[in-house]
Amino acid sequence: MFARRGVRLLAVIIGVIALPSVAALVWYHHTRDPTLRPLGITKAALSEHEVTRSSEVVAHLFWNATGETGLSKDFAQSLVQAFDIKQVDLRVIVTDSNGADTTVLFTVGASRIGPFPKDRAVKGVNAAIAAFHMLTNNELEAPGN
Repeated sequence: MFARRGVRLLAVIIGVIALPSVAALVWYHHTRDPTLRPLGITKAALSEHEVTRSSEVVAHLFWNATGETGLSKDFAQSLVQAFDIKQVDLRVIVTDSNGADTTVLFTVGASRIGPFPKDRAVKGVNAAIAAFHMLTNNELEAPGN
């Protein structure tokens, strides 16, 4: 009788200790997020995880449709052309600024550059391209890639 009770107690202790790791491992296999991998977080795994979603340049164009004479599509196309000259892909998201001035906010990885007024957007273009090159150079030099 004591042996059965001891075996049950041992099984409960093992279950309590192992259950969080097993749950984290199952969730890791479901999401592929390396921060959830029990006892397996490495710099290489974290940098590999970040590479897949950070090396993109996004321009958030807040357009004042009532105050601007041109079309947002034309301005967005000029931004894309400016990035194409430097051989960097750009994704432009246009939203209405609800009467506020037209501005451009560049997002490169975790960096936010701006907002810049429409007439000074070229300064943001240069800064975003420089940030993109810094980000991609760091990705190339990261261990494990």
